[in-house]
Amino acid sequence: MIANFFRHLEQRGVRYLLISGQATILYGAATFSEDIDIWVEPDDENLRRLLDSLRACAAVYYKLTPPVTREHAERGHGFHFVIPSSDKEPSTFLDMMGRPPRFTSFVEATQSGRVFETAWGSIPVIGIQALVEIKKTQRPEDYPIISRLALAFLSEKPNPTPAECLWAIDNVFAVGELRRLMLRYRAELADLTLSPLLARALDASQSESDWPPELEDEIDSWQQERASRIRQADRRYWRTVIEELRELRKNGSLMLEGAPV
Repeated sequence: MIANFFRHLEQRGVRYLLISGQATILYGAATFSEDIDIWVEPDDENLRRLLDSLRACAAVYYKLTPPVTREHAERGHGFHFVIPSSDKEPSTFLDMMGRPPRFTSFVEATQSGRVFETAWGSIPVIGIQALVEIKKTQRPEDYPIISRLALAFLSEKPNPTPAECLWAIDNVFAVGELRRLMLRYRAELADLTLSPLLARALDASQSESDWPPELEDEIDSWQQERASRIRQADRRYWRTVIEELRELRKNGSLMLEGAPV
């Protein structure tokens, strides 16, 4: 059923990228996700093709979905659908956005993405660095996944640049992952200008042994403080979108849940 949906997207030439949970699975940073999340280029014709693809799959609207228009897509609203179950498969929940948080250019995201060969066919997937930004949500459980994505990003680079190493360090939010990063890329990090705390951590990364407890506590506090600021920023971002959604619901402008697309 999911493969059929992606075939319809391809047949109609819908421009999209797979994002969020299923993308993290393909990059090896997660093992399970219930939903399908896609970023669709917010162009009038492209949105029409998306709706045609959904109708071909007998999709229905799910909760809190505004009309699928370019205006709503560009303002960051999400559109939610259910592809009904078949005799062999459960229903599929599909979330779509035209402008994910912290992004404006679908074209740029496409240029840094890649195509994966999957059981559903050839799927265009958002690049790791862009995926990391999308995963910087209010959910604490997303931050271990972000950390694994940062390590996966470096592992794909035969000779990571200083900028790539610093990006990875800045996107690791777990003590164990940071220690493994520093141990693996110690030579690449040795010539970089690091903060005093990170310099001490690098100096302590001589072997597989754990860091001293006081250093681990400092690193953990530093990582948690950074993650907290990011979660707060995500909450601020969504307040405007949620307020607009409330106004749409008040005016009776949301799509009826369960209605056919």
